[in-house]
Order: sequence, then structure tokens, then C-alpha cells
Amino acid sequence: MSEPSTTGVAPGDGPLPRSAPEPDDAGYRGEVRVADRVIEKIARTAVLSVPGVAPVASTAGSLGRALGRSYPQAVCTRSGGRARVLLEIALVWPLPAARVTEQVCAAVTAQLGTLAGVRVDEIRATVARIVDPSDLERSGASPQGRRVQ
Repeated sequence: MSEPSTTGVAPGDGPLPRSAPEPDDAGYRGEVRVADRVIEKIARTAVLSVPGVAPVASTAGSLGRALGRSYPQAVCTRSGGRARVLLEIALVWPLPAARVTEQVCAAVTAQLGTLAGVRVDEIRATVARIVDPSDLERSGASPQGRRVQ
């Protein structure tokens, strides 16, 4: 008489073949696709985080904002996990444009890499408008954002 098998496999049958990958396998899970609009929004948010970039409220009147003519503007072209970014930004006078745009490019590259997993191959930043500090006060905006009243 033979001993009962505790594994449920008859002796000599060998291991059971795997028919499908386990749901925990990394290759089975798929991938995350981030929409182009999300990439552009991340880029705009990164631009606004840099000191010296004019806040949205100071770059266009209410009609301009309604028509989408406020700054910053971002257009991203992607291929797989790589992107090219075109930016139009407004800066606050009298900060040096070269230094601020360099910081903008670094911030956009870092945020897109961290939040969306996108490698930035090229960034073109155009300073489309210079905002006088007195315009910030009149519009109710400040470089640091609105204050609570």
C-alpha cells in the first residue's frame, strides 16, 4: 500500500505548469498612461512655483483669462516616455530673465520626471511678457500668491 500524497500531486507527475502569470507579476499589471493635458498642467504648475514668474492673475484681465490668454502657457509634445516642452511665461520686473528662465526649465524638468515619469529632451521658454510690480498690487496678486483678507 502506498502512502497518501500531501501535495495533491501524484508521484512522478512533476510540477504543475503555469498557465497564466500571477496578478502580482510586474509585467502583468500593465502601464500607467498620463494624458498630455496632465503633462501640460504639471508644467504650468512647475513654472508658477518659481520665484520671479508673474502669477496668472496679473498676466491677463478677466476677458484674457476666459479666452485662455493668460500666462504661463505650455505645449508638450510626447513620444513614449520623452517630451519636448514649449513655454510662454510672464516675469516680474526687474528680475534677470536668464536666471529665472533657467530655474523654470529646471523646475519643469524635475516635476515632469517626478510626477509623470517623463524625461524632458528639450524645453523652449519664451518670455512673452514683463509685469511691473505695481500691476501685481492692482490685480490683487503677489508673487507668493494671494493673501487672506
